[in-house]
Amino acid sequence: MKKTMVQVTLYSVAYLSFAASGTAVQAEELATAPWQKVYSVDGQVLWLGSSDGRVAVSSDGGDTWRHSHPGGRTSDISLSQVIAFDERHAFTLSSGRGERSRLYVTRNGGFSWRRLYRGNGDEVLRCFDLIPDGEGWVLGDTLLDNWHVVRSSNGNNWLSSRSGFAERALFAEQGSDSGQCVRYANNIWAMGTRNADTARLIYKTRTALRFQVADTPLSAGTDAGIETVYPLAQNDILIAGGRQGESSTAELFRYQAGEFTELNLPATNQPIRQLFAFGDTLIVANADGVFSSPDMGASWTTLKDQGVLSLSCTTASDCWAITQSHQPVRISF
Repeated sequence: MKKTMVQVTLYSVAYLSFAASGTAVQAEELATAPWQKVYSVDGQVLWLGSSDGRVAVSSDGGDTWRHSHPGGRTSDISLSQVIAFDERHAFTLSSGRGERSRLYVTRNGGFSWRRLYRGNGDEVLRCFDLIPDGEGWVLGDTLLDNWHVVRSSNGNNWLSSRSGFAERALFAEQGSDSGQCVRYANNIWAMGTRNADTARLIYKTRTALRFQVADTPLSAGTDAGIETVYPLAQNDILIAGGRQGESSTAELFRYQAGEFTELNLPATNQPIRQLFAFGDTLIVANADGVFSSPDMGASWTTLKDQGVLSLSCTTASDCWAITQSHQPVRISF
């Protein structure tokens, strides 16, 4: 039967009312979940990702939250990273073998998600970064001794690639699941690798066509290497990580014009997993806590003496973390 204009209008109003009420219902207390990743846009807008495929967003500093499931309510993919531009626009990456590695985007605060890329076969994606409406890179494990990345030129279309690097990949070379093994800042792209015979730094300017690859002095081999990178300027990049396990180490270096300089460390022997830089102020975090240095590592202050799973800082004095009990907490200092 042909619908009249009145019927169509009524249906439209009903749909909009449902959508509005559905969004309102989602504004609630934070659900109990294995939260493991946090991204702070401005200290008030926060995004969380869980190891069982859930996302939460708050626009009021964590007072209320809206919840969603990028992969569907029955999906249990592990969300290894979230990057957001505001309370509506966000990307999230899951990590796992084959189809469990996925990249999603939402443009309406999580009301709906669109899948941008899904892995297959032996693909394992680790971490990513992107420029709004511009270039983006996802770093994955090497495949058959070849580089494996997923690249986009506009944030919408993402394609698998094995090229664009000045050196060949090493056997078992991979990125970290820290969520910070790929970073774009100060017009520089930087990546760090681990798990191979040499931990390597990969970098290029925004306009360059190929990544340069440099061997680093960080510990290398199984469960060792670079966990996080932070580009300060062209040919000036911070890298951090170390070795996990019984003989664990924390390591922090600065790469300048082809030379590596080891920086002083806070009181920890666990690999550094999170790293932020604001001028000469450094903020690092790992399984031992959160630490700050006002002078590029010359001296350190302990901000939190308990380990965190994830850290996101918007200024040199305002960060959000996920505790080891899977709760978001604000760290202001």
